[in-house]
Amino acid sequence: MDGIVDTRVATLRLPQNVVERLGLRRQGTAFVMDADKRLEERPLAGPGTVRIGNREMLTECVVEASPSEPLIGLVVLGMLNLIADSAKGTLTPRHPDGPVLRC
Repeated sequence: MDGIVDTRVATLRLPQNVVERLGLRRQGTAFVMDADKRLEERPLAGPGTVRIGNREMLTECVVEASPSEPLIGLVVLGMLNLIADSAKGTLTPRHPDGPVLRC
Protein backbone atom coordinates (compact mmCIF):
# COMPACT_ATOMS: atom_id res chain seq x y z
CA MET A 1 0.00 0.00 0.00
CA ASP A 2 1.07 3.59 -0.37
CA GLY A 3 1.72 5.91 2.55
CA ILE A 4 2.59 9.53 3.12
CA VAL A 5 5.98 10.48 4.55
CA ASP A 6 5.36 12.96 7.37
CA THR A 7 8.48 14.25 9.12
CA ARG A 8 6.31 15.69 11.92
CA VAL A 9 5.36 12.12 12.90
CA ALA A 10 7.72 9.87 14.86
CA THR A 11 6.44 6.39 14.02
CA LEU A 12 4.32 4.46 11.56
CA ARG A 13 0.62 5.35 11.89
CA LEU A 14 -2.02 3.18 10.22
CA PRO A 15 -5.82 3.47 10.13
CA GLN A 16 -7.82 0.83 12.00
CA ASN A 17 -9.28 -0.67 8.80
CA VAL A 18 -5.76 -1.25 7.40
CA VAL A 19 -4.57 -2.79 10.69
CA GLU A 20 -7.53 -5.20 10.55
CA ARG A 21 -6.96 -6.03 6.86
CA LEU A 22 -3.29 -6.80 7.54
CA GLY A 23 -4.19 -8.95 10.55
CA LEU A 24 -1.94 -7.02 12.93
CA ARG A 25 -2.47 -7.77 16.62
CA ARG A 26 -2.84 -5.29 19.43
CA GLN A 27 0.49 -4.77 21.21
CA GLY A 28 -0.51 -2.32 23.96
CA THR A 29 -0.95 1.43 23.96
CA ALA A 30 1.14 4.58 23.56
CA PHE A 31 0.63 8.24 24.28
CA VAL A 32 0.79 10.43 21.18
CA MET A 33 0.66 14.20 20.86
CA ASP A 34 -1.91 15.46 18.37
CA ALA A 35 -1.69 18.65 16.30
CA ASP A 36 -3.18 20.65 19.20
CA LYS A 37 -0.38 19.39 21.49
CA ARG A 38 -2.81 17.27 23.52
CA LEU A 39 -1.73 13.83 24.67
CA GLU A 40 -3.99 10.98 23.60
CA GLU A 41 -3.65 7.29 24.36
CA ARG A 42 -3.79 5.19 21.20
CA PRO A 43 -3.49 1.47 20.56
CA LEU A 44 -0.33 -0.06 19.13
CA ALA A 45 -0.49 -2.98 16.69
CA GLY A 46 2.03 -5.20 14.99
CA PRO A 47 4.43 -6.48 14.18
CA GLY A 48 4.35 -5.55 10.51
CA THR A 49 6.92 -5.13 7.77
CA VAL A 50 7.50 -1.74 6.15
CA ARG A 51 9.17 -2.03 2.75
CA ILE A 52 10.38 1.00 0.80
CA GLY A 53 12.37 0.18 -2.32
CA ASN A 54 14.91 -2.51 -1.45
CA ARG A 55 14.79 -1.74 2.29
CA GLU A 56 12.53 -3.22 4.92
CA MET A 57 12.05 -3.28 8.67
CA LEU A 58 9.78 -4.91 11.22
CA THR A 59 7.87 -2.46 13.43
CA GLU A 60 4.75 -1.68 15.41
CA CYS A 61 2.32 1.05 14.41
CA VAL A 62 0.08 3.53 16.15
CA VAL A 63 -3.54 2.78 15.24
CA GLU A 64 -5.54 5.75 13.96
CA ALA A 65 -9.25 6.13 13.36
CA SER A 66 -10.51 5.09 9.92
CA PRO A 67 -10.46 6.59 7.38
CA SER A 68 -7.05 8.22 7.50
CA GLU A 69 -3.87 8.08 5.46
CA PRO A 70 -1.02 5.74 6.41
CA LEU A 71 1.80 7.96 7.73
CA ILE A 72 5.47 7.05 7.64
CA GLY A 73 7.43 8.86 10.33
CA LEU A 74 11.00 9.67 11.26
CA VAL A 75 11.75 6.41 13.09
CA VAL A 76 10.99 4.42 9.94
CA LEU A 77 13.06 6.78 7.78
CA GLY A 78 15.94 6.58 10.25
CA MET A 79 15.92 2.78 10.47
CA LEU A 80 15.75 2.47 6.68
CA ASN A 81 18.41 5.18 6.34
CA LEU A 82 16.32 7.32 3.98
CA ILE A 83 16.39 11.11 3.59
CA ALA A 84 13.10 12.84 2.82
CA ASP A 85 13.16 15.88 0.52
CA SER A 86 9.74 17.48 0.84
CA ALA A 87 10.47 20.10 -1.85
CA LYS A 88 11.17 17.40 -4.45
CA GLY A 89 8.81 14.79 -2.98
CA THR A 90 11.59 12.18 -2.92
CA LEU A 91 13.23 9.68 -0.58
CA THR A 92 16.98 9.24 -1.07
CA PRO A 93 19.06 6.44 0.47
CA ARG A 94 22.02 7.58 2.56
CA HIS A 95 23.89 4.50 1.30
CA PRO A 96 23.03 2.76 -1.99
CA ASP A 97 23.48 -0.83 -0.76
CA GLY A 98 21.14 -0.68 2.23
CA PRO A 99 20.69 0.84 5.67
CA VAL A 100 23.79 1.72 7.67
CA LEU A 101 22.92 1.79 11.36
CA ARG A 102 24.94 3.56 14.03
CA CYS A 103 25.35 1.29 17.02
